[in-house]
Amino acid sequence: MTDPSHETIAAAPGPGWGAGRVFAGLVAVLVLILVWASAVSLVDPDLESLAATLVLQALVAITFVAVAFVAATPEPRSEAARALGLRRPLHPTIKYSAIAYLAYIGCALVIAAVLEPEQDDITRDLGYGEGVLGAVAAGFLIVAVAPFTEELFFRGFVFAGLRRGSGFIVAALVSAVVWAFLHFNPDNPEGSWGVVVQLTVFGVALAWLYERTGSVWPPIAIHAVNNALAFAVLTS
Repeated sequence: MTDPSHETIAAAPGPGWGAGRVFAGLVAVLVLILVWASAVSLVDPDLESLAATLVLQALVAITFVAVAFVAATPEPRSEAARALGLRRPLHPTIKYSAIAYLAYIGCALVIAAVLEPEQDDITRDLGYGEGVLGAVAAGFLIVAVAPFTEELFFRGFVFAGLRRGSGFIVAALVSAVVWAFLHFNPDNPEGSWGVVVQLTVFGVALAWLYERTGSVWPPIAIHAVNNALAFAVLTS
């Protein structure tokens, strides 16, 4: 009996990178984020102003995309986007998207009841409540920018590269755990552990969706829907 997941991978353009380049890409992202934070802190030492926060968020988003595309070479540049999953889905997306998101919601409800995660209200940090411009900036970063850049990097680059030489569970878990820990708040470790577990489950569900559809667009869409719902709840 054949594994449907392998049929999806075989039908989609395979990545030209593996675990080594994934590790190098993760190190590059970490180093660049530290560089950007240090540079911005020269103007705002505590990184507390809205301008500093927005500039740093924009630099992080650009870094995700830039590192992913650089790491996708020496693939031909015209094929780099397709290799990173920016292509039309190979299979119907509605059914698989619904399965992935409903499975995540079910697990999230259980995790919330057991671990009581405390999600930080980043909407205020990104400008919500400081006028129309602040609300638009916060909504755009949370609902549009974050889903696109994070899915491109963590599913299109990290998961796909690890998947080339390992099973689905290993590749999905590693990419999901690394992504989840980006949301860890050292100022609130007890509440953050539940968030990390929740997002790890979400990351695995998004990796499964990517593998089933052969495209990173469905994970981007589901990620955007989830962020939009969270944005609505946090700002209501």
